[in-house]
Amino acid sequence: MKLFVPLVFAGVALSGAARSAAPEVPAPAVVPLTAPSGEAVLVDRIAAVVGDDIILGSEIRKLVAVGYLARKTGESDAAYRDRTLDQRIVDMLREKQLRRSSGFDPKPEEVEARVAALEQRLARDRGVSAAAALAAAGTTREELSAWVRRGLALDSFVKERLTPGLKVSEADLRAYYDTTFRDAAKKRGLVDLPPFDDVREEIREVLREVRLNAEIERWTEQLRSETRILIYRR
Repeated sequence: MKLFVPLVFAGVALSGAARSAAPEVPAPAVVPLTAPSGEAVLVDRIAAVVGDDIILGSEIRKLVAVGYLARKTGESDAAYRDRTLDQRIVDMLREKQLRRSSGFDPKPEEVEARVAALEQRLARDRGVSAAAALAAAGTTREELSAWVRRGLALDSFVKERLTPGLKVSEADLRAYYDTTFRDAAKKRGLVDLPPFDDVREEIREVLREVRLNAEIERWTEQLRSETRILIYRR
């Protein structure tokens, strides 16, 4: 600090001396700042920040408008919008992990089948053609296909990552048969249960699906806890 102050004043003195010796140069003309023409226009809003990535409100608005997620019975517009945003946050958390792998490319026929199903549901719900409904939502079939492709890739990635660690023992199968399977059969009015050996593989698939969903939920919560997430309320 003791060296800094003298150097500053020395610099000022030298610059003043230089100005007295040099011919005067007229100062450049100051160009006045012009006021912006018209009113400011809001282009988009941030719906959420996930780590270093952002989710734009326009994307959520389009996903809601095309009914990308199937609505639940009696679900309000606000609840549906919040659930759509939450699912997009989850997808973005998984995308960060997917980018670290070699990636998963869904089959074109799977993408097309899913897009066609969404278009059919959209046209039925809106009472117009799918093309007209997409245009009204401010999106295109190409963008819809991109969303579907991303979703299928994430589903494949999650299953590829988590399924190998799922183990279902013979004891697990038998316990499920004697409890949950038996109770469900009674509710359906079945008096005689099918033999265990006849439904063993069916039960195995059910148990694997249940445990996979539980593992997905656990992993998702872990990703949430490790990432800064900010949600901007409307």
